Formats: sequence, C-alpha cells, structure tokens
Amino acid sequence: MQSAFSRGALLGGLLGLACGAPPPEPAPRAPPPASAASAPEPVVPAVACPANGVAVDPLPRTGPEHEQLDYWLTRTAAVADLDRPLFSARELAAHNARIARRDVFGASARADLLAPVDPARLADDLNTRLGYLRGKFVAAAYVNPDGAAMAPAQVAALTPVLDAGAFAELPSEVRVALDLIPIRCAPQREPYYTPSRDLAFDRNLCSMARAQEPVQILRAWDGGLALARTPYVMGWIDLATAALSPPIAAEHVRRFTGGPFVRAARDFDVLEDMSNRAGPKIHVPFASLLPTAGRRGEVLLAGPGGVVTRPVDAAAVSAPERPLTRRAVLTEAFSFLHRPYGWGDYAGGRDCSRFLMDMFGGLGLVLPRHTSDQALAGVAEDLAPDLPEPERLRRIDAAHRRGVVLLHFPGHIMLYLGRDDAGVPMAIHSFAEYLVPCPGRPDGAPAGERETLLKVDGVHVSDLELGRGTSRGAFVERISKITVLAPPALEPRP
Repeated sequence: MQSAFSRGALLGGLLGLACGAPPPEPAPRAPPPASAASAPEPVVPAVACPANGVAVDPLPRTGPEHEQLDYWLTRTAAVADLDRPLFSARELAAHNARIARRDVFGASARADLLAPVDPARLADDLNTRLGYLRGKFVAAAYVNPDGAAMAPAQVAALTPVLDAGAFAELPSEVRVALDLIPIRCAPQREPYYTPSRDLAFDRNLCSMARAQEPVQILRAWDGGLALARTPYVMGWIDLATAALSPPIAAEHVRRFTGGPFVRAARDFDVLEDMSNRAGPKIHVPFASLLPTAGRRGEVLLAGPGGVVTRPVDAAAVSAPERPLTRRAVLTEAFSFLHRPYGWGDYAGGRDCSRFLMDMFGGLGLVLPRHTSDQALAGVAEDLAPDLPEPERLRRIDAAHRRGVVLLHFPGHIMLYLGRDDAGVPMAIHSFAEYLVPCPGRPDGAPAGERETLLKVDGVHVSDLELGRGTSRGAFVERISKITVLAPPALEPRP
C-alpha cells in the first residue's frame, strides 16, 4: 500500500484542489498508430477548427445500454460476486481512520471536528498555503477576473506571518450548513483565475459546504470573513452571507460528523415546526447524509432554529444499514448519472473527486476531497508513462477482479466499470471537457489550431478513448495510478 506524503499532497489538501480544470498545455504528441485506438475519435470538419464546442450526449461510443445500471450489474457479475461485502465492519472502520492520518494525507487528512485543534500545526498549514498562493499571485499565475495582475494589497494579504499565538484560544463552535456555502482558498471573497480566465474555474473556490454538513468556525478574520473547516476542507467563508444554523451541542456534532447516516435519495423539504404547516421548511438536497435518530424512520436535521428530529419518507432516503458491495457501489454511482459538473462545487455541481466522495460516503466509506489523495485511499499501483496500452489495460482489469477500482491521472479520477460486451473498457465519472482533433492540421501547429475543446459538464459513462490524438492524449494513455478500494489483507503480495 502506498502511503507517501508530499508537498503536492499537502497543497492539495490545503487548497481543496478539485478536478477537471484545463491542465497546462503539454508539448504536442505524435499521432498514435492506427491500431492503438479501438474506434476513431469523432473529428471536427477540416474547414473549421473552432476553439470550443459541446459534446454529444451520450458521448461517442457510449450506447444507451452503457447508461443502464442493470447492464453493469450483469457485466460485473461475470467477474465478481456482486453481493460479497468488500469490507467487514472492522476493516471499514480502519479504512476510515486511515483517511484521518496526516502522515499519509497531510493537511488534506479527514478532520475530527470534536478533537482539539493544534494551534502550531494550524499556523504551519496556513503559512504553507499563504506562501504558495503569494508565489502564484506574484508570478501572475493567478489573475483577477479582468486579467489584471493582483494588486499589492491582495499580495500583502497572503504574507505568511501567522504563529501559534494567533490560534491560542480557538472557539469550539460547530454549526450546520443550511445551503451551499462557498469555502474560499484565500482570505478574500473575490475570485481569481489562471490567465485563460475560464470563469467556470474559480481558483479561489476550494469547495462548497452543502446543506446539512457540519461547519466549524475556527477564527474571525479581517473584512467579515471567518476561517472555517468541514471534515474534508478548510478555508474562508463570508459570515454575513453564509446560511448556517446556530451552534450545535457536542452530542449533535458527534452525530453530524460520525453518523450513523441515511443518504437522501432525492431533494425534499421537511417542516421545521411540525405544528405550523405554513411555516418554514428545511431543504434537504440529494445525497445529503442525515444522522439517524432514536426511532426508525427519523433523522436529525438542522434548521435556522437549531437541530430537530423529524420523520422522513422511507422512499426519500437510503436504507439505514447497507453492506458495502459491488452492487451497492454501482447502484450509488448510477444515481448520480447526468447530474451537473462543477469545479469546487461551482453552482452546486460536483467535480470528479466530490462525486466519488459523496457517492462512497453514502455507503459509509470515507474518501478525501482531492483527486491525488483519493488515489492514495486504497491499494495503489503506479503506471509508468511509457507502459504499453495492452499491459496498462491488463493491470486495470486484474485490479477490477480484486475490488472496486479508481483510475487516476493528474487532475482527474474515475470509477472503472469494466469491459462492455464488445470488450471496451469504460468508466463513470464527473468531468468538464475533453479534446478532439481537427483533421488536416499540421502536427506542429499550436494546439488551439488543431483541436477543439468539447464541454461535457456532468456525470457520464465514457470509454477511455476520449482525447485520442490530441495534445492531452486519450484517458487510457494518461492514467498514472490504479487504486483498489479493498482492505490491504485482500490484496496478493507483490
């Protein structure tokens, strides 16, 4: 099992980095041999090579059957037992405890909102973050929405001068989000972008706290901001606009962070005051984790007045106790199909890592927030960049027979579904875009003159061929790590 900790992992956790944003443009790659692709990538007509477009739905080579849960249950049953638990209760607890280990995940380790905060560690984490961002601001790697470089005051706000004394007396105040709350990477409300300035990728949006998630207020900050954290991300929120419950008691913190939970199967509303039918309602969005209450069929919910116990329709939530099986994983994954993508939860969407975190969270398995950390959350195998595709796919399929598989490359992560009836490897993932080549353009031309960026912006089933023949390459060419979500004891020794 890989358990390395690097500066990249630290910054990933500190910044809440998500997936799907355009990566730095790599050097042009030569077209692959004709035999490398199982099917040709759809191309843009040579008479025009637009910079952007919208992908077809379903995606190329994705048929109606590929978007059906029953199809993948049948395909998976051919290689593994659908109903065999992947973890025992003890193994699942050990996995979840590992996600909280800083020696593995650094600052992106799962946080216990009931545990005392280490002021020195918090100051060090924030100084690392501020120093990193300051370097980006000074180098104009991040710019304002109008493309201008950061003003001196913006740079000065990122000077890493904090020490443990700044956090000597931290309040233990935990509230619950009542709606989406932006969690900013830097202590400012304003967005910032890479020089390409794609407004869908606000680099100051680390994540969103979603309704019914606990939020710990760590420290008041300048300008009405507050340093806050959820169990999976830390950043700054705007206290004046954040939709938060009143502070909740420690016993409720324990329930909202540790469960046991049921998962909302759809959006629904519950009356805050059962005696007032015309009164305000608590909104519960799809995929919210709701702590179960004492009596079956009841859950704890937070509203503007505090925590209440309410009955919920059994059809609106998952069963309270579900074993973590392949059948359960596939069922959960396909319940997210076609839901919108959003970098850092932009506009309420989910990026690739948030999709997986929420999906597995509904089954009791905890994942970190960032893609590179999720790739370390199981038994990981690195793939060399020059590894031939047949061997690449052989290793992916071998891992698929052993357990549930995540496929990672820098900036993105997918849930592997296996092979379809025609032997094509496929995955389900939330992603923003992919490139297609424009024919008739010289290989040495700038990327923008020989390929088109197609927007996907949702959770979709795709093959691993998308991007073939472009400067980024096909998904299968880019995969750098295979991660099996299974207890280490189930893995054969190398």
